[in-house]
Amino acid sequence: MVAQKTLCLGPKCAFGPNSSSLFRCGKKALKPTIRGNKIVFWCTWLNDECIGAKCQYAYCEARAMTPEGYCTYKAAGEEEAGKRDILAEVKKMEKEVEKIRAHLKRQGLGDYL
Repeated sequence: MVAQKTLCLGPKCAFGPNSSSLFRCGKKALKPTIRGNKIVFWCTWLNDECIGAKCQYAYCEARAMTPEGYCTYKAAGEEEAGKRDILAEVKKMEKEVEKIRAHLKRQGLGDYL
């Protein structure tokens, strides 16, 4: 199942296992600064505010950013949005076991399962 895509907003995009941002600047030009009462990430190379995934030097350390600028990173402990029904999984597994059992029986190895 594909992870839900959200637009990568730069350094505030996704956080890795050590709670640091996975967003990186290829020019190493990001500098967090305070403007008013909020933190803004400043690009020292262009001397302007970081534009996030729109920048040609932006990349994701987890390699989860698409060329369109969407973040597909999903943390390891995160729950899936659409949980699988356990009964449906059991029925699917039973069908697979039955196919294997029939195949082994045809080969004369029915006692092995």
